[in-house]
Amino acid sequence: MNIPPRPPESISRRHLARIGTAAIGSVAAVGAAPPLATARPAAGPEHSDAGAIDLLRRMRVPPGPTSAGGPVWSALATGFAGVRTEDLPLGAVGGLGGTVVEVRDAEELSAALALDGPTVVLVHGTIVLPFGSMLEVGSRTSVLGVGRGAEIVGGGLRLLQVSDVVLRNITFRDSFIGGDWDGKSEENDNDGIRVDTSDHVWIDHCEFVRLGDGQVDIRKDSTHVTVSWSILRDHNKTLGVGWTDNVLTTLTLHHLWFSNTHQRNGSIDNTALCHVYNCLLDGSSSYGMASRGAAQLLVEHSVFASVRNPIGVSDPESRVAQNGNLRDGTWGSWEDTGVDVDPADHYSYDLDPVEDVRSLLARHAGPHARGEWTARQIHVSQDGSGDVRSVHAAVGAASRSPHPVEVIVHPGVYREVVTIWPRLEGLVIRGASGDPADVVLSYDKPAQDWATVTVLTSGVTLSALTLEAALEDGRPAYPLRSIDDSLVLSDVVLLGGPHGISDPRS
Repeated sequence: MNIPPRPPESISRRHLARIGTAAIGSVAAVGAAPPLATARPAAGPEHSDAGAIDLLRRMRVPPGPTSAGGPVWSALATGFAGVRTEDLPLGAVGGLGGTVVEVRDAEELSAALALDGPTVVLVHGTIVLPFGSMLEVGSRTSVLGVGRGAEIVGGGLRLLQVSDVVLRNITFRDSFIGGDWDGKSEENDNDGIRVDTSDHVWIDHCEFVRLGDGQVDIRKDSTHVTVSWSILRDHNKTLGVGWTDNVLTTLTLHHLWFSNTHQRNGSIDNTALCHVYNCLLDGSSSYGMASRGAAQLLVEHSVFASVRNPIGVSDPESRVAQNGNLRDGTWGSWEDTGVDVDPADHYSYDLDPVEDVRSLLARHAGPHARGEWTARQIHVSQDGSGDVRSVHAAVGAASRSPHPVEVIVHPGVYREVVTIWPRLEGLVIRGASGDPADVVLSYDKPAQDWATVTVLTSGVTLSALTLEAALEDGRPAYPLRSIDDSLVLSDVVLLGGPHGISDPRS
């Protein structure tokens, strides 16, 4: 099966970016920097990537580290986003050769995204969007974090029927609403990045954490998309693909680190070819890589650690193939039906050894010089007065901490799924008030799926909590399952089902 390159959308008018109901800012308010010295390249053998290398300097990211496929911070797009066409002779380059604008707040960002023509938006520091909002990104745009600490907080970016967009070196965080585990609140049914019916999109060295609905959604016949060297963590719905009956999407996922996630890791639906390589799934409680619809999914040299149903197909039309993947404490589906397509027909790539994936991603995934500092006590509060708004996020932070952590949960009903991973031996989770009626962890999954709280390690203590299996359709459900009887329950109330002392991975 041959997948021809899809021509870029012929959209020349930039979507007007708005916050609230009024357009905000102007070019003068943003403070535009001069254009890059290298103009947008024309077709032909005289192309130069000098302008793209200059952008790396402006981003203040290290040029030196390499992997098997070349520089960790590639100047040009990799995978399907890098597939070249007559109109895009270097693949996705975003605003390369256009106006360069430096932004430091939401008003400036909104105004920069509303500019006509190729635009490079350089993001400095923290930009707080109106909660739950998404800004429109037009064609021929780059949104690039500068140095360390560039982040978009409380909202996200939407790409609707656009072509040639590059998003790099940015953290998207904290649009999660306490208790809204499924991301369906009317206040925020939005994503970190949403790509609809767009082509040649490169998302690279980003981080997605504690967002509203999905972290990255690639939807409605988008093609030539690459997500690379990024971190997706502490979330329910991480990376979803589809929302279409057509089988057109082409997607590359490489060097991604999924940590403490639940579903869509990723969910690959009706996709002509999704190529996954050198990824790490480290703690996924619902499923890992799932091929759906008539999707073709190739997974190579990736690590699946503590993942339920790591690689599988959902229906007879779906296909998945494997090459050199590593299982580490996973259980459930591990399928290989073969696929009819080969990414090497569309772009070149080299695989890092699977045994190097963990160390590579620990050093280089996510934004430049990112760090995650974790206190010895993590306070969970749905009103934002604590460190995080969900128990799930607190457990994820504890799982990556170099030191022991106690999780203190303040009053509220926490509708979510919590998994205590094998590396969390001795973890303590306790209700802040001491009254189990004040802190309720509740979800409505059947017993054959997952419990509200699942313990996959020894020596855990749960104190002053109510754990509830809220399923009401008559099927059995577990509020709590534990791998062994070393679990300590101190003033814990179990509602809606039995406590299971058996290996939940069986």
